[in-house]
Amino acid sequence: MGYSNYKNLKLTLKKLALEEADEMMFPTIDLVQPSDWLLETLAIAEKLPLTNEKSKSERIISPILTEVALYYEKDITMFSGEDLTVDVIRDLSGECDFFFAKHPRKSVMQAPIITLVEAKDEDFEYGQAQCIAQMYASLLYNEQEGRPVPFVYGCAVTGDVWKFLKIEKNKITLDTKNYYLVEIPKILGIFHHIIQKFL
Repeated sequence: MGYSNYKNLKLTLKKLALEEADEMMFPTIDLVQPSDWLLETLAIAEKLPLTNEKSKSERIISPILTEVALYYEKDITMFSGEDLTVDVIRDLSGECDFFFAKHPRKSVMQAPIITLVEAKDEDFEYGQAQCIAQMYASLLYNEQEGRPVPFVYGCAVTGDVWKFLKIEKNKITLDTKNYYLVEIPKILGIFHHIIQKFL
C-alpha cells in the first residue's frame, strides 16, 4: 500500500506522468572528508552482519546522513520514518526512510522537504521507483503547505550503491553514475552540494 506500490520504474513514470532524463548530474564535485566518528562507525558496521534493509539503514545510511545533517543543523533537520501522506488515492502515502527538511531542528516535520533517501535491500529498481514517488509527493506537499521549491533531490540506496535523482515539475532526472560506499568523500560532497542549492 502507499509508496510501496511503486515498484517498477517504467510504470511509476507513467502513473505520475513524468518525463525521464538521464544525465551525469554531478560532473564535478568537491570532496568532503568524513569525520573520525563516521569512519569509526562504518568500520564497526563492517564487523557486524548487514543482512537486511534495516541493518544497512541503521549502521551505514543513517550515520552518513547524520554527519551531513549535523553540519547544516542551523538550516536543516533530518527525519527518519516520518509519514508523508499527500494523496492516498494515488498511493502517495506512507513512511519515508530518511529526508531533509529545510528548517532548523523541530520535533514536527514542516515544509519544505528538499531531499529524500530511500533504502532498499538489493532491489535497486524498486528503490528508485519508490523514491521517485516520494519525491513527487514532496513537491506536492511543499506546494500544499505554501512552501514550494523548484525541485527536490532523492537518492536510492542499497547500502553499498547510491543512485541520485532529481525531480522538477514533470521531469525526473536519473544520474547515469552510481556511487559506492568506498567513495564516501564523493557521497558526502554530493549531499553538501545539494543542500547548498537551497540555502
